Amino acid sequence: MFRDRLVEQHIRRRRRRHYNYWAFLWVAPVVVLVSIFSAYPLINSFILSLTNSSGSGYGDFVGLDNFVELFQDEVFWICMKNVVIFTIVGIVCGNFMTILLAELLFNLKFKKTSAILRVLFILPVLVPSVVVLLVWENLIFSSSGLVNQMFLAMGKEPIAWYFENPYNFIAIIVTNFPWVGGTSFLIYLAGLQNINKSVFEASRLDGISGFRRVFRIDLPLIKGQLKYFLIMGVIGGLQNFDLQLIITGSGPGTTNGVNVPGYYIFQLAWSGEYDVRYGYASAIGVVIFIITIGFSIANFRKNKREVMQ
Repeated sequence: MFRDRLVEQHIRRRRRRHYNYWAFLWVAPVVVLVSIFSAYPLINSFILSLTNSSGSGYGDFVGLDNFVELFQDEVFWICMKNVVIFTIVGIVCGNFMTILLAELLFNLKFKKTSAILRVLFILPVLVPSVVVLLVWENLIFSSSGLVNQMFLAMGKEPIAWYFENPYNFIAIIVTNFPWVGGTSFLIYLAGLQNINKSVFEASRLDGISGFRRVFRIDLPLIKGQLKYFLIMGVIGGLQNFDLQLIITGSGPGTTNGVNVPGYYIFQLAWSGEYDVRYGYASAIGVVIFIITIGFSIANFRKNKREVMQ
C-alpha cells in the first residue's frame, strides 16, 4: 500500500514537471519577442542616454550631461508645456463625451436602435488615424475648408488654423471632435451594464434620477474604467505626436510652436532638422518613461490603499 502510494506520487511529480516543461515551451516565443522588441529598446535607450551617440554606435560615455542639458533646453520645456495642455484637455473632453455617449446609449429604451448606434460608433476604429487627420486638414481646416468657408460667409478672412498662433492650439484640440470614436465608449457602456439593476431600482425609490443618479451612482461605480482611461490618457498623451508629424511639422523654429516631446525626439533622431543626436533624443525618451512609470506607480499605490481600506 505504502509502495503504491510512493509510485503514484512519483508519477504525479513527473507529470507536473512534464506539464511545466511544455508550458514554458509555449510561453518562450512570447518572452523572446517581448525581450527583443520591448525590453531591449528600453534598455538600449537608457544606455544611449548616457552617451553622445550620433547614430553610428554608442559614441563616447558622457554620464548625465544629456540630462543636464535637457533641463536647460528651452525647446524641451515648451514641448512639455504643450503636451501637458493637450493631454489634460484630451482626457477631460474625451472622457466627458465618451461617458455622455455611454449614458445615452445605456438609457435608450429602444434596444435595437442602441445596438445599431453601437456599431456605427465603433466603425471609426476601422479607419486609420492618418486618414482621419488628413480629412481634418484638407476638408475642415484647410484654406478652402468648411471652417474657412463659414468665415468667408461672415465676411472674415480665412485662417491657417494649424500654422498660426493661437489658432493652432484650438485646431489641434478640436481635431477628432467629438472624441467618441473607438472602443472606449463600449468599455464605459459595459461598466454601466454591469451595475446591478437593484441599485437603479433603489435609486428611483429614493427619488434619485437623471443627472443626480449619474453623479451619485453611475460614476462612482465605474471608477475602475475612469482610472484606466486616466492612466492610458496620460501615457498616450505623452507619447503622441502623429498630428504634429503629419500636419503641422511643428518645429520650434516655425511660427506655430505646438511641438511635443515625441516629435522633438523624432526631429533629433531622424528628421534631419537638427544634427543627429541619438543620445540626447534617448534622454528625452527616458524622462518621458520616468514620468509615465511614476504616474502609474502612484496610481497603483493609491488603488491598493483604497482596496485595503
